[in-house]
Amino acid sequence: MNMILLHHPEVELSRELLAALPELCGCVDWSSPAQRAEYAAHGGPEASAFPSVVVEVPAYGADLPLFDADGVFLGMGRITVPAHQEAVRLPANWEAVLSFVDSVADRARLNPPALA
Repeated sequence: MNMILLHHPEVELSRELLAALPELCGCVDWSSPAQRAEYAAHGGPEASAFPSVVVEVPAYGADLPLFDADGVFLGMGRITVPAHQEAVRLPANWEAVLSFVDSVADRARLNPPALA
């Protein structure tokens, strides 16, 4: 499971998550300009709070209302939300992060993306 802890050493919760960092989980120390620059070069989501944990969200299908050019509702249509990364903001612990990971995996399983 690929996850990245966006860590700031001045934040107690961030230090607690770092101390319990799971295997295969990376860490970006936001107080390090070099680590921030390397992370930004890969285009990951920004941290809006510390700690945040970046997780992979699998593609899934979703229903969306369809409208014509005049704003008339035409009905519902199916779209595919592509796989992407998302930052879980201020998780209380790693169990909370894993519950999010399980939830998005279930959503993808129950709502598969449309076939191309």
